[in-house]
Amino acid sequence: MKELLVKMANKLQSKKVYRVEVDSEACKDCGYCIAVCPQAVFRQADYFNTKGYRPVQSILTQQCVGCRRCFFACPDFAIDVLEEQAGEGQQ
Repeated sequence: MKELLVKMANKLQSKKVYRVEVDSEACKDCGYCIAVCPQAVFRQADYFNTKGYRPVQSILTQQCVGCRRCFFACPDFAIDVLEEQAGEGQQ
């Protein structure tokens, strides 16, 4: 029982980190992700994609809390929110 409690405590203490990826070719610049993100992770890009849209970029992905509002709001399925453990994928 004690081992289980220790494992649960360690899991609660490990900080989750989220990485937000945007498929810039699928993005049609609707801005829904910008509107629903409580952490201001997104901004409009300075370039146009091959379809003529200015896609969004995830510029503050380290601030993502993993609510996935952007994922569900995106009508083009251009956003993915990936969960990582702290320290994983960071250099």
